[in-house]
Amino acid sequence: MTEQEKRWIEAWRIAGPELERIRDEELRSLDDANAIGLLGGSRSNGQETSGLAIFQAWMMRLKVIELLKSVEQKT
Repeated sequence: MTEQEKRWIEAWRIAGPELERIRDEELRSLDDANAIGLLGGSRSNGQETSGLAIFQAWMMRLKVIELLKSVEQKT
C-alpha cells in the first residue's frame, strides 16, 4: 500500500463518524413538508406520476425510515 493510499484511508476513517453525525442531525431536523419534498412527493401538485417514479419514491421512503430507526437506536 502506498503512502498516499494510507493517507486516503486515514482521512476517510476520521471523516466517517463526522459525516454520520451530520447525516443523523439533518434527519432529526427534517420536518414533514421538507421530507416529502426531498422524496419527490407533493401534497397536491396535480401531476400524474409513472409507476416507476412511485416505486422509487416508496423505496426512498423506506430508506429514510430505516435511517431514522438507526438514528433513534443510537440515541
